[in-house]
Amino acid sequence: MSLAKVTFILTCCAAGALLLSCAKYPAAVEVSLQRADSNRGELEQVLERYSRTSVDSLKLRAAEFLIANMPMHWSYDSALLSAYYFAADSILNNNKAGWAEKIADLNELALRHPSLKKSIREDLHVITADYLIQSIEKAFGVWQNEPWARHINFDDFCEYLLPYKIVDGQPLDDWRDSLKGKFYIRLQSYYGNEYYKNSAFMAASAMRKDMIDAMHPQLTMDYEGVPLLASGNITKIPAGSCDAYAHAVLAAMRSNGIPVAHDFIVQWPYRGKKHSWNVVQDALRKNVVFEELNGVAPGSMVRPQSKLGKVYRHTYAINDELVQLQREAYVPGVFRSIFFRDVTSEYSPVAATVEVDIHSERENKSAYAYLSVFDNKDWVPIAYGRVKKSRAVFKDMCKDIVYLPVSYDAQGFQIALSYPFLLNHFGEVKYLAPDTASRRAATLYRKFPVFVKPFDMAMRSVGAKLQASNSEDFRHAVTVHSIDKWEASTTALLSDSLPAYRYWRFRNSEKQHCSIAELMFFRKDDTIPYKGKIMGTDTFLDNDTSMRKEKAFDDDPLTYYNSAKPDSAWVGMDFGQPVSIKKIICLPRSDDNNIRFGDEYELFYWLDGGWRSLGRQRAATDVLLRFDHVPGNALLLLRDLTRGSEERIFTYENENQVWW
Repeated sequence: MSLAKVTFILTCCAAGALLLSCAKYPAAVEVSLQRADSNRGELEQVLERYSRTSVDSLKLRAAEFLIANMPMHWSYDSALLSAYYFAADSILNNNKAGWAEKIADLNELALRHPSLKKSIREDLHVITADYLIQSIEKAFGVWQNEPWARHINFDDFCEYLLPYKIVDGQPLDDWRDSLKGKFYIRLQSYYGNEYYKNSAFMAASAMRKDMIDAMHPQLTMDYEGVPLLASGNITKIPAGSCDAYAHAVLAAMRSNGIPVAHDFIVQWPYRGKKHSWNVVQDALRKNVVFEELNGVAPGSMVRPQSKLGKVYRHTYAINDELVQLQREAYVPGVFRSIFFRDVTSEYSPVAATVEVDIHSERENKSAYAYLSVFDNKDWVPIAYGRVKKSRAVFKDMCKDIVYLPVSYDAQGFQIALSYPFLLNHFGEVKYLAPDTASRRAATLYRKFPVFVKPFDMAMRSVGAKLQASNSEDFRHAVTVHSIDKWEASTTALLSDSLPAYRYWRFRNSEKQHCSIAELMFFRKDDTIPYKGKIMGTDTFLDNDTSMRKEKAFDDDPLTYYNSAKPDSAWVGMDFGQPVSIKKIICLPRSDDNNIRFGDEYELFYWLDGGWRSLGRQRAATDVLLRFDHVPGNALLLLRDLTRGSEERIFTYENENQVWW
């Protein structure tokens, strides 16, 4: 549904509420009834049914909640969707096909149904009284009868169990009946344990295990069709995003009375991509994280120490703040929805209020501003706030993150409102306004931070030695350099007094597999590595020829030698005669984000709303770059112009790159 239509509908709803304050039903309910047009009678049947006796007063409140918040909830055209799902089911039920083949077939099916995503209708216009009544009855049934649901109050019941759908686009089908009692093997046995049967957390953990066993989840973003949300296929997805698996969890667990919700971040603030997961409300009425269907144990996130920026929870209820936001000429991305709320303070210490000066010289007529984080390529808005007298005010922002305040013009063009700023761990705003009068030299080793896997791979080189000898078996080896600590790459500069040797090698410690991506030897004045005959340990891990010793000399840092076992394996060169080596470069296994020998790079800094170049360099004779005249207090970005895609903002502090 278009943003213009959203704004129009909500404006009408707000105006209608003022006129109908004395109507038969609560104002918000009456507005929905008017919006329902010819389907009004179906909704009134629901309200009339629960208005007859005081026994049903709570169910009447539930019906009013659902109807009052029904505007803008939508489903795909049922006839078109049924045909699509019928064809999709034949693909999902093909047991001979693997998950990748099924995803490819589903994408091909989506291409044959291009109009389906555009064929949507508001639930107000199509939902029936019978469907809504049955949904309410079943929701109350699990709330009142399942032991792991009894602790939640009515307000939480309205969000965690009551909604007749778990996400927009879901067909109005019998999902509660289809999934009731499914994935129940472990849960069934919990009735015999007094502790387990009263624990929503234990119930969610048990059902999650059964879902993993049955579904064999594969995370992928490759599926491009209409989400598979029907009762017959929502738990048959062959592979999907974290959103897709979170939806499957919501449907299965809510149908069995387990109070769960769906939380998400728009964008990681320190790396690319977004993320979502589930939470379950436990007996202490705390929301406990569990990562849908991946390998992380319930109670912990996939990256438990990661910065989050902003966390939201999908809701059925309309968020009035987001309704007001829709009045803007342009609203970006996720903020076009009105069905989520901010829950950041449940996850992280926050700065309760952040006020940002607007320094932009461009006229800003917006009543709202956004805080954006960098996604490795662009600035992505993750929070919104009101603009008041040339200051933008944001609530509950995570600390130790670099943000860029932005607004948007009517065409969706992003406007930087001030310099990027660091919200430090004390909650202070530190603007990164470059000091062009105070410039300095900077030595750069990477274009992207070191995460867990490349760090662990490089750790295998700790304890390794660079050795030389005139004996082929290295009986009289001379150690010319030892790698005593973790390094993204090692450059050993050798003494001019070191004698010439014929044989040179990299030898790992006995405690680690020999694992090295590139080994390069340079004579005096060499600008390219000096080559000889490759020698070394002939065995490699799992007899995988892609890890043989030649890979340490193929000029590709993404390939590597990996020995069969930790046994002082080694790789090296026979130069045919004694040679005087002046420099050795060792590249451990990595993500190829170190400075790469031979690649051309460009360094940028942020100034006046955009990236400005500080010049280009080619990594000609080393695995580092030195840039002169770098402004102080600047936000920087290093780009490899030759290859690769990952790049990350950083500041340069105390002779180090500090990543944000």
